[in-house]
Amino acid sequence: MTCPDPRAPDFGCTGTLPRAITPDCLWTGRCLPSSVPDMHAHYALYLLKGSEATVLIDTGHPIHWAEVKRDVDAFLDGRPLDYIFPTHSELPHSGLLERWMREFPDAVAIGDMRDYPLYLPHLAHRFRQVAPGDRLDLGDRDLLFLPPVWRDLPDTLWAFDTKDRILFLSDACAYFHAHVPGQCDHLSSEIAPPDLAIMQDFNDKALHWPKFTDSRPSFPEIDELLARLRPRFLTGAHGCVVDTPEKTLPLFKQGIAMGPMPGKVPA
Repeated sequence: MTCPDPRAPDFGCTGTLPRAITPDCLWTGRCLPSSVPDMHAHYALYLLKGSEATVLIDTGHPIHWAEVKRDVDAFLDGRPLDYIFPTHSELPHSGLLERWMREFPDAVAIGDMRDYPLYLPHLAHRFRQVAPGDRLDLGDRDLLFLPPVWRDLPDTLWAFDTKDRILFLSDACAYFHAHVPGQCDHLSSEIAPPDLAIMQDFNDKALHWPKFTDSRPSFPEIDELLARLRPRFLTGAHGCVVDTPEKTLPLFKQGIAMGPMPGKVPA
């Protein structure tokens, strides 16, 4: 499949990132070669603009600094970056935190920051600890922090944009983690359904725990969350943006409900 309109204006669909998924939310980052031959894997971050403040969700992979900095500057269009929200302390999500804070000296890092003073003690005065249920006021919208149903690390948080109803899922729901070149900025409605084996391979590598335990008891919690929030978009760091949440949630469940993988022995 190709983009709906390859002549799209700036931040439209071109086949490569960046792309604005709403007028106020930029999907950027870049891709790296996947473990699947001839396919790509996303390393994404998101810039959300409120009427009064802006926030970067995740920091991007350090290898992509020049590209994502250029994208963010262009989308900010002269506005400052006010907040940086690393969803958890893993390289693709927080590896550029210090660089962003250096570029924007008034920016505040926000999230579960419990361990970050150990890594960046000179920036500890610019860290703001939040917990599920807390809200970040951006003016015409709030960023609501949520408990992660499917988490990577103990300091993982999810978040929800209350205006455009975007649910930021960090490493969960790795929809189309592997894709072919030219599909890097495609939404779920613009691309073929995911390969279950690829989703299971990603969850095996990134989340680790689904191969050792039964994840099905978590399904009522994710069902309740989506029913309550009614998100328009599901966004993660390692897959395409999902604009078909109800259609794709059953696929997410299949991808995470894998149980012990063949040949895997719990440690």
